[in-house]
Amino acid sequence: MVRIGTIILIFFFCVGFSEIQATPGNPISFDDYLKQGIDDFKSQKYRQAYEVLLEAFNLNPGNYEVNFYLGRAAFEIHNYEMAVMIYERALIINPKNLRVKLEMARSYQKLGMNDMARKYCNEVLLTDPPQAVKLNIETFLAYIDRTEQKHFFRGTLSLGVDWNDNIWASPTDDAIATIIGEITLTGKSAQETQDTIFLGIGELNHTYIFPYSNFAWQSNLSVYKAIYNKENDLDTLYLNIESGPEYIKGKGITGLLFTTEHLDLGKSKYLTSLGVKTFYRYMFTPSFVLSPSLAYKNKTYEKDSKKNADNLDLAIDTAFLTKGFWVDTTLGYEHESAADNEHSYNRYKLCLDINRELGRGFTAFASYNFFHTRYDDAQYLFNKARKDNIHYLGCGLKKRLWQSSDRRQSLALTLGYQYTNSQSNLDLYQYTRNVVNSSMEYRF
Repeated sequence: MVRIGTIILIFFFCVGFSEIQATPGNPISFDDYLKQGIDDFKSQKYRQAYEVLLEAFNLNPGNYEVNFYLGRAAFEIHNYEMAVMIYERALIINPKNLRVKLEMARSYQKLGMNDMARKYCNEVLLTDPPQAVKLNIETFLAYIDRTEQKHFFRGTLSLGVDWNDNIWASPTDDAIATIIGEITLTGKSAQETQDTIFLGIGELNHTYIFPYSNFAWQSNLSVYKAIYNKENDLDTLYLNIESGPEYIKGKGITGLLFTTEHLDLGKSKYLTSLGVKTFYRYMFTPSFVLSPSLAYKNKTYEKDSKKNADNLDLAIDTAFLTKGFWVDTTLGYEHESAADNEHSYNRYKLCLDINRELGRGFTAFASYNFFHTRYDDAQYLFNKARKDNIHYLGCGLKKRLWQSSDRRQSLALTLGYQYTNSQSNLDLYQYTRNVVNSSMEYRF
């Protein structure tokens, strides 16, 4: 249809070329219209530019410059069919103009006619254009290939070893004050215990993009496995699945994900949950992204029904680049309403992550996380509601060992350290912990 429309339009243009003349009494000349239209276009007043340039075109349809800018204005107001027709006219006037052919390729791509877009790109490449133009064309052709691809996969596999000096989160003092007096803790969790933990972590992301649509379907799978060298009762298996639609428009993405998670502790099922999460991610610039989110979960604890709960989690994440440092901040609020109010709480979160590339494949990183939690009802043994402040401090170094030529795959070694300090109004929940981690990570 576009080709037929183009032929018809060119026919009438050619017929009318010798007949359309600017009337002698017209107070606005062709040059005035052309200059005003170009000025409006450069000021990004595309609709206004289109109308003014159309007047200039009516006065002088054989002028190359008015055809070129009228086509560009039509493109910017998303009238891609008209843009193609105008560019066809511009090519009749100047058949060897490479810029017009590239603009034709952009317009055909927007119309979903990728073969025509490739045709004009290849015609320009055959003329051996400057290197910068070649690179831009190759980037555009790669973009066309990606838009035709419907399924996208990416993921991470990581194997690591942790050394943890307080695996049970044992209190700093084993003498605990209670309503019946001071008691001394006994058992494995009474004293700080060191252990080595072997970790396996996998993440897989799949995106399906619906053809010629702003919609996509996002699915994420996360698997975490921890095997303790000595205390097998703490062996952990965690699974998390998220899946749902996304709507992409301009620089923003809106998503709705349905979620489920499963946690085994030792050899027993510990926790399952079902929920839903909605988010909005807006990229102001490639170095500044804002992402608020809201999530709901219904949690079921297999061995303690008093902990069964509805959980609501609100977060605002900001990531930005400043003076060579990537900074990721999260402010959050979480409310959990449990079957027994002793386990219900309100939690406030502050998370800060900073990393910087050092060159030669090295990246340094540091983090600080703070959680303030207030529980609703008094605990039985203490006759007061629990209040916690937990501080996490971390730092480390990552070395990229290998990266594929297309940068889609990489292998990296990470060494890290984290210090935890839990402060509570109940002695039982006051503790410190040191963890040293090393891991090998493969990204694809």
